[in-house]
Amino acid sequence: MNRLTLTTLALLAPALANAAPVFLPTRDVAVQYTLARPGQVARNFQLLYNAATQSARVNSAYGYYVLANLHEGQAQLVLPAMHAIVQAPDFSALTTEINQADNARFTPLGTGHYAGLTCQRYKIVDTHGTGQACLTPDGVVLHFTGQDAHGSADLTATSVTYTPQSVSEFAPPAGFAPINLPPGTVAALLQPH
Repeated sequence: MNRLTLTTLALLAPALANAAPVFLPTRDVAVQYTLARPGQVARNFQLLYNAATQSARVNSAYGYYVLANLHEGQAQLVLPAMHAIVQAPDFSALTTEINQADNARFTPLGTGHYAGLTCQRYKIVDTHGTGQACLTPDGVVLHFTGQDAHGSADLTATSVTYTPQSVSEFAPPAGFAPINLPPGTVAALLQPH
């Protein structure tokens, strides 16, 4: 997940935070997504979300995962191959934007259908960029397209499973070494080469 991916999610979250629709899932869910960006190979990842704790886990196809506690505004990058946990200020800034979003304009565009579910489509305009999102009534993002200063992206849910998410899935593994990096470093390391 690179800087554009973070920016895409950041663009989506602030716009939704002040709008009438629910923008975080109201129940536990696992979502498979495909992220496409111009000139790059599409990437697949899985989002697990625990509604009670407002915790998210993003499982990458590349063997690492991100743990985000939206309530506390913290995020960590877990690298199992290195037995390391990176404190991720880049991702933590995203959780703060989700919780402190403002000034977005939301325009309903009708309904959509992705991953077997119906959703409400919206045009989003905020200080970060513009986009369109399709949200289920219970806050699951099924589709998002947007652009900002870092480029454009298209995020599409390919499957959605409403199932309880164990709190243990959102806890950092015991015994992993902590690593602290300055802002910008994590996003730079995750850039495709």
